[in-house]
Amino acid sequence: MKLISLSVLGLLVLGACAGKQTSTSAREQLENNWAPQIGKATKAEFVEKYGNAEWCKPHEDSGEETCRFYLKKGTQWIGDKKDRKSFETGDDVVADFDSDGVLKTFKAKAQRAN
Repeated sequence: MKLISLSVLGLLVLGACAGKQTSTSAREQLENNWAPQIGKATKAEFVEKYGNAEWCKPHEDSGEETCRFYLKKGTQWIGDKKDRKSFETGDDVVADFDSDGVLKTFKAKAQRAN
């Protein structure tokens, strides 16, 4: 019985730790999700996932463009009651699309409470 209890407790602790994502692991997850999609994913898929781009910059005469997509995940509060500060947690992807709107390259950032 004691062995089973320790095993269950161990699984609960591992599950709690696995549920909390760091900025690094969140960025790696974004990279792992989008890297295989280079040459396949479209700008429309990014809009579906993140909503409209915060900005897009067309490239001269090529029909290509670079867009920034941001998805807010939450607000993190830090500090004590007197000196509380907050920052947003979220995913940030700057993506380059070819003239057909297909993903060429991207850079991902993520902010999580660590």
